[in-house]
Amino acid sequence: MDRLDNDGIRLPIKIDSTSNGEYEPIPITTRNEQGNKLALDWATKSSRRLGKSRRKFLISSCGAASTLLALNHANAYHNRRGGFFDVRDESAIDNHSANAQVGGNEFIFDVQGHYVNPEGDWLSRIPSSARPYAGMEKAACEAANSGASRAYLNCLSESEFIKDIFLDSDTDIMVLSFVPSTRENEPVTIEDADQTRRIVAELE
Repeated sequence: MDRLDNDGIRLPIKIDSTSNGEYEPIPITTRNEQGNKLALDWATKSSRRLGKSRRKFLISSCGAASTLLALNHANAYHNRRGGFFDVRDESAIDNHSANAQVGGNEFIFDVQGHYVNPEGDWLSRIPSSARPYAGMEKAACEAANSGASRAYLNCLSESEFIKDIFLDSDTDIMVLSFVPSTRENEPVTIEDADQTRRIVAELE
């Protein structure tokens, strides 16, 4: 997976199936699949019209507005009635209009987040052949390719957590919660969590 999305194929707002790993995700409808495809098609056309790369367009306010308009269009095509995204057509290509409608500085509070310590003492208490959390999508990042048997845990580490939540998103506060376990088997200890809190505080 291209973490930087250099080709501009990652929508800023995407209707998708998702799960926190505790249940099987429900597949999205054909209507929403078409909405996502239409949003990408419109982004391609609008970025060319504005003379910028598709990625630069998608990370702009116009990219967000255009995506919402595409989802409106897909729902209308399938005769879905009810709520819709109140976005003006011109916001898809006019940055001032887009900023007025989808821009903002809302306070974002994420109520649950996890990471693991890839070098923690908890690993000494499990079988050497065990691969805890290896099935998580995030565990397939580039850091997993170092050759070590549990290198994938680096993808779930403190540094990745901080990067994803506080550098690559607009999240203001995150509740760092703990994986259910006994104290000696905790993938993240209270001391680890306190260190993370101090690092994040320094980012400000």
